[in-house]
Amino acid sequence: MNPAGKTPLSEANITIEKVIESGVLGSSERRATLLKYLVDKEISGRGEEIKAFSIALDVLGRDASFDPNTDSIVRSEMGRLRDALRLYKAEYAEPKDVCVEIPKGTYRPVFSAPVPDSPPSPVRFLRPAAISGLVLGIVLLVMVGFGLRPAEQETREQTFTPMYSGLPYEVVRIAVSIPEVHGEHPSAKKIAIGLNAELIMDLSAYPWLSIISPVGGFADIDPGDVDYVLDGDIFWGDDTLESQTRLVTYPQEELVWTNSQTVALNATAVRDTIVDIASLIAFKLASTGGLAPELAKVKNAHNSPENLDAYLCYLGVHLYLSAPTDEKHLELRNCLLQAVEDFPDFGDGWAALAMLHIDEARFNSNPRAGAKPWEDADMAVQKSLEHAPLRMPTLNVALINSIEAPNSDLDEFNRVSDLLLNLFPKHPSTLYNVGSRAAEFLGHWVDGLALVDQAIDLSPAPPSTFYLTRAYKVAMDGSDEEALASVHPLVSSASVSQLILNYLAAARNNLPGAMQSYQASLQDRGLTTHEDLMAHVKDRRYDKKLEAALLEQLELANAKAPSQ
Repeated sequence: MNPAGKTPLSEANITIEKVIESGVLGSSERRATLLKYLVDKEISGRGEEIKAFSIALDVLGRDASFDPNTDSIVRSEMGRLRDALRLYKAEYAEPKDVCVEIPKGTYRPVFSAPVPDSPPSPVRFLRPAAISGLVLGIVLLVMVGFGLRPAEQETREQTFTPMYSGLPYEVVRIAVSIPEVHGEHPSAKKIAIGLNAELIMDLSAYPWLSIISPVGGFADIDPGDVDYVLDGDIFWGDDTLESQTRLVTYPQEELVWTNSQTVALNATAVRDTIVDIASLIAFKLASTGGLAPELAKVKNAHNSPENLDAYLCYLGVHLYLSAPTDEKHLELRNCLLQAVEDFPDFGDGWAALAMLHIDEARFNSNPRAGAKPWEDADMAVQKSLEHAPLRMPTLNVALINSIEAPNSDLDEFNRVSDLLLNLFPKHPSTLYNVGSRAAEFLGHWVDGLALVDQAIDLSPAPPSTFYLTRAYKVAMDGSDEEALASVHPLVSSASVSQLILNYLAAARNNLPGAMQSYQASLQDRGLTTHEDLMAHVKDRRYDKKLEAALLEQLELANAKAPSQ
């Protein structure tokens, strides 16, 4: 950090104006005034005057009766300002800019000198949803990661500091329903789920939008959890499709936006229509809500060939992830292998294929004789990073690969985590993916569960997977009764992890009938013996404390098992 006196006011002011123009401060003039006030005080050598009391009186409109112990306005505004500066650094800053930060514990800004230009280093593990115009800038700027330091894999002792606990503007919450597909098409369900997921990813590239797709439908959504509902219809013809999209307020159901488009049946046209719908919605809501124009700019970029069959194959990954089965896994793996062979620069296709190889490695899905699925997954990740480095599918698969593969790369986990939280800070699945891995594999339960809880809070009807991390924590530290309660939301019969936790909770509470039922389900998933279960847990390479707790409980369960 440079001493304040060595940073010219003119250079700092240039950065401040860029911050204001970027829109990260939202529509609050007070926040811009506060930032200018702090920088002016520090640069002019009067930084010691920056106190909560002076900020309240000089900027925030309080009078001499202000008491920081009972009035939190200064702390709140400073927290939002810190978040805005982080967001600017991640998405908009240029290497030549003076970096302005306000460390926690102080209200005085500090300045970093511009980073000198250096040759770009090769991008190694990146992925999903892309943000056009930001590719190299973001990759270089957020490599600071979470501050995790290299360490022995046995302990994985790291410092984990999630980037976002809030944003400097109000978040708009949209529930997106799966569109109704009309017309004859053998892949109607796959198309509906796939296009819905792609639209959610595109909308999630706007950090002020929180997008969810309720698993159980909309009937039980609490009106306080959602601002808008987006639904639509797709009419499939011989050589065109027509999309009709509606955005209504919730629960009033007042129509605020509608759109109808006729699209040629090719991947480029379909893909561009999704981006167009997302950008139109973002522009409509940003202009209505008074957000700065920068926050309504088109953010996402896709990567797929014009070939419709290859694109529809890729869309199938969303259907697979919603309900993974060996049958879907095999069908999808075969068509994706063909798709990336025909179109080697299909980054999204490589990301989806990497996910399937990872499931092959983790859960023994459709094993291939002589294959090395982790190596295949890593190769597919590299291809995805090469051709679609900032797509949401790429980043999420890279995240999993970086921490769950045998040769885990903790620096890469930090970098990809930071990217995901900067690019998609209000996307529930992203928050869950980062938080669950930080907790279960690095042992950072407080910060990891905080992100998981954010994911649950943003989801009116969270998938059962979101409750898995909390159940793992209870399995380590909770009572038998707490363990049984923690697995109640874990209802998937296809998830090995959920089945194991249910099995262990049943054993701890002496429920032989339930144990036998979960044993049968695990056997259907290929884990036929006690040794298979033990090997599965060890192969996951969890945090050592979690692994030890699971192995100990498996031994106790085996002694109680009604059948072997």
